[in-house]
Amino acid sequence: MFKWLLENSLANRLLVLIAAVVLMVYGAFTLTRTPVDVFPDLNKPTVTIMTEAGGMAAEEVEPR
Repeated sequence: MFKWLLENSLANRLLVLIAAVVLMVYGAFTLTRTPVDVFPDLNKPTVTIMTEAGGMAAEEVEPR
């Protein structure tokens, strides 16, 4: 199957190049139409930890 695909692709180089250009143009068109909210949020999540450490300052508790 792969050999057949490779041989036909090499035999029809122009057709392969045209298909690649059409796919790139379609991808660029789709990218411009994609809404912004589809992209993931890349901000780091914030975690708040509540703890009790009797007699220790916050600076002493943080590294533990």
